[in-house]
Amino acid sequence: MKPLCLVPWTSIDISPRGAIAPCCKFAPGTNELMNITSNTIDEYVNSELLSKVKQQMLDHEWPAGCIRCKIEEESNIKSKRQLDYERWQDNFDNYKEEQGFIVASIAFGNTCNLKCITCGSGSSSRWRKEYHALYGIDKPPIEIIDNLTSDNIYNVLPNVIHFDIPGGEPFLSEIEKQLELLQRYVNSGQSKNITLHYTTNAQVWPNDTWWDLWTNFKEIDLQLSIDGVGPRYEYIRYPAKQHILEQNLHQYLEKENSLDNFRLSVSHTVSVYNIYYLDEFFTWCKSVSLPRPWCGRVHAPLHMRPCVFPRDTKNKIIQHLKTSSHLDVNTWSNYLDNNDSSKYWNQFITMRDKHDTYRNTNFSQTFPELAEIINGI
Repeated sequence: MKPLCLVPWTSIDISPRGAIAPCCKFAPGTNELMNITSNTIDEYVNSELLSKVKQQMLDHEWPAGCIRCKIEEESNIKSKRQLDYERWQDNFDNYKEEQGFIVASIAFGNTCNLKCITCGSGSSSRWRKEYHALYGIDKPPIEIIDNLTSDNIYNVLPNVIHFDIPGGEPFLSEIEKQLELLQRYVNSGQSKNITLHYTTNAQVWPNDTWWDLWTNFKEIDLQLSIDGVGPRYEYIRYPAKQHILEQNLHQYLEKENSLDNFRLSVSHTVSVYNIYYLDEFFTWCKSVSLPRPWCGRVHAPLHMRPCVFPRDTKNKIIQHLKTSSHLDVNTWSNYLDNNDSSKYWNQFITMRDKHDTYRNTNFSQTFPELAEIINGI
């Protein structure tokens, strides 16, 4: 019988702060994770944690760290487990353990030009000052250079077929190291069989060096991480600007039309701020010729989860989502109905107002329809 999920065998994830895990959705206790700053990939491969997770997958049990996929599947939302299998079904079905990791997600640090409201100092360097001021926690930058060189990566991934490069912002984080790694696979001739997936906030345009290297790879999937439209985009993706997004989007669409191996995708992080506006976002994507967005929910911060609303407020949002002509939007009404994080509601209100004061933003003016529902209870 096949494991519940093959990802612990096939894949490795190194987060912006160096945590090593099977995938980006894996969330065990913090003290269980190894870190590339103090551990090697070989130590992770032979770790008790990975061994336990593999055994649970063989027993068709959900590991504690896989709760995010479990919740999404119970709400009829496609999880990363399902999406990964759909994308690499042939590779997964024919996988042999001696191949090692064939899919890798590597964040080359957390350098970022934005401090998205649903993010934090772990994934964005720009968040550090505000996070310290409002939460009283300081997360200084970490150095992952010594244990995450292009040589190290290349040597432990001899059979890689895919790289995910998230952020921070990938076109600002350890650029020279990234380009050096890509060149290694070009020089070895492997690049023609490797796909690359970048998650970018679309506020930075990659220069010609990137485009020249990318021509040698099987496919470049550039995922634009966009969490709203107009002023809602600028509020959530603070301090991003809508006009820069539109300018870069126009150029990306031109590249997509002219390059055979380049395609765009869209990710949308569903949170307390934007779940009401899912229909608006899906409609906008269609109007600007973007593909159907992939939606993932906020898991942390806990008070920004999309299911944090009190029941009466939640019911009104559910009814609103059900009126959408987009089936994906309808599905999120199931998630809201089946999940409850309302114990964090008061914390959301408190921190929302603190962030508004710190940033000189205004929730009620930016999200008037949602604010009216909240204030009407």
